[in-house]
Amino acid sequence: MGGITWNAYRGVSKEGIVRVRTALPVLSPCQLRLVVNPLAPSEPKLQYLAGAGRDRFSARRLCVNVAHRPIAGTHKHLVEPGSSDEGVYEPTDIPGVPLQPRVAPGTYRAILEAFASECFIEMASDFAWSEP
Repeated sequence: MGGITWNAYRGVSKEGIVRVRTALPVLSPCQLRLVVNPLAPSEPKLQYLAGAGRDRFSARRLCVNVAHRPIAGTHKHLVEPGSSDEGVYEPTDIPGVPLQPRVAPGTYRAILEAFASECFIEMASDFAWSEP
């Protein structure tokens, strides 16, 4: 809905929030969350968050260029509602990000759109994007 809103997060990091509409009222409200640390810009983290308050849960997570055994780099987490079971897998649909002190403009948006697609979230043609 609308676009991404950036805020300060835990010191120097930036947190981008995108509000998401859902046809399932039980999951509402939903949002996509993108956290970028300028000290490690090539390691953004994303979450698809559903629900509110105590019932809020992270349905999907993406960690770019961060190891999680047995995966050496970029990986995704999948959690089923009402379960503590979490699967970890290596994605094939996320654009690569070179480990460098700068990330090319448009890279974070491409990652967000690929992540959203896997979560069955469509970006509207009027989606407003700004770099962190």
